[in-house]
Amino acid sequence: MAVAQEFLLQECKNLRDLLNKTLRYKYESADSRIFYGECSARLASLEKAIGNAADLAALGQEVIYLNELANLICRLERSSISEHSWPFVHELKRIASAICTEDTLAGANTPNQIYVLADGGLDTYRIHPESRRPAYTQKRLLTIVFPKSLKHFVLLHSILGHELGHAIWRCSKHKREMRDQVEKHIKEGVFASPDATATHIYSSVAPLNEKGFLKACPASMKQGNLFPNYANWEAWCEEILCDLVGLVIFGPSFVASECELLTSMNPSMTGFGPGHPPTAWRLNYLLDGAKILGYDARPPDAHPLRADIDTFWAHLETFRSTDPWYSVFTGNQLQRALSGMKTLLSRYPPTEYLVPTFDRLQHLVPMLKRQIPPVGFGIANDGSRTRENVDFRHILFSGWITKTSQPAMPVDIINKLCEQAIMQQIAINIAESA
Repeated sequence: MAVAQEFLLQECKNLRDLLNKTLRYKYESADSRIFYGECSARLASLEKAIGNAADLAALGQEVIYLNELANLICRLERSSISEHSWPFVHELKRIASAICTEDTLAGANTPNQIYVLADGGLDTYRIHPESRRPAYTQKRLLTIVFPKSLKHFVLLHSILGHELGHAIWRCSKHKREMRDQVEKHIKEGVFASPDATATHIYSSVAPLNEKGFLKACPASMKQGNLFPNYANWEAWCEEILCDLVGLVIFGPSFVASECELLTSMNPSMTGFGPGHPPTAWRLNYLLDGAKILGYDARPPDAHPLRADIDTFWAHLETFRSTDPWYSVFTGNQLQRALSGMKTLLSRYPPTEYLVPTFDRLQHLVPMLKRQIPPVGFGIANDGSRTRENVDFRHILFSGWITKTSQPAMPVDIINKLCEQAIMQQIAINIAESA
């Protein structure tokens, strides 16, 4: 044990050297002080814990946290490169700072310190909340990862609503309410227990393609040992919880981004992963949840956008799996779970998605079709200028509506126009508040 302690304490010295060198990058002065101070405090806590470890088990636990800190420092270092859509990040940080708060030495409701970086491709969307924060530190450090290949594809960035769910779930002040007001409604019926979920997966009425997936799995995998030997049931429940968070934060844009991204990564929508429930289950309950929340509301028949909005929702319905086996929650379950989620998120504006008026959409969508960034700005008949605050999620929704409407517009153009709109809207809001 003494040899391991000596090695790990040397690794702590290595990390301190890495931390010192990290500051050669051009951080803002305030961010630099927070970054260095918070990481130094974590490192000092680790050095003390490693030196005082009573046995190998305790030492092994500190190894996990030491590796986490090393990865955290490297992510923060790479965040200085700023290879991401800064207008979208600006708005995402407003949401994360409002809801991802902790009671720390710096005060009650202290927001997380957020850093952003770009890396990899389609499967890179992620938020890394810390698994442990020393009690005497002032902020929890949060790193958000965007796919580097999708820098300007802001419509898909709505998927980060799900990742925010993981960060919110790890906020000590929210976890009990999420468990009592949301998770308990999920853990009924098919998700009443690991056994209930396994029974549904191995049901005789499961679709043939799902039975085929099970046959292709290791022969040792059975209904009785699916959880926890081959899949993590609690992780599945957390993923479902985070899907509902994403839905309530980003609205229709979240449903659309989930449909496109998940089916691109799993075109057959068959099967499941160790930490994720079946894709088709997820898309079905999101489509149902959008209806429950009234996100699929239609304007009157004569409204100019009626056909475009109908087309958008009809497109999303093509991702629904119609076999009853894929509908794992009742409408009543989803209603109760979503009600609890809205109650929590509505207390931390601007976290909750607010449904736009049809007049608002009628202002944004035609601008986008004319290849004008859709923002809250216009020129009245008398020549006067009008400015209004437009939620960036309404800009994203107008982008998704345009994407599925006719005549077709290249998706990269839609994304760039929406990104420019979010940036311009930030400037409009600053001017309005001046």
